[in-house]
Amino acid sequence: MSQGGQQPNGKLVGFKPLQERYCYYSLDDGTVLGVKPVMVKVFRMIGPDGRPGNGPDGAPAYFYQTQNVTQVLTPDEYKVMSNRELQE
Repeated sequence: MSQGGQQPNGKLVGFKPLQERYCYYSLDDGTVLGVKPVMVKVFRMIGPDGRPGNGPDGAPAYFYQTQNVTQVLTPDEYKVMSNRELQE
């Protein structure tokens, strides 16, 4: 969101996930926490003149909405899952 809590002006853009992976963190209590952001919506920014907006470097400017998905695992569950992924 932009300053003032208003959503920037943009056009909804379709997308398809190419890869969605978890990042895993070992917590001090031994729990393993997995977190991955999942894209919900993507918008191409539109400038005041109605044309597609670009950033300072000239690259297309987007804003997006994501949702975090989490996993809570024991260390043993994480080891089993990791070994499975390595075998694939």
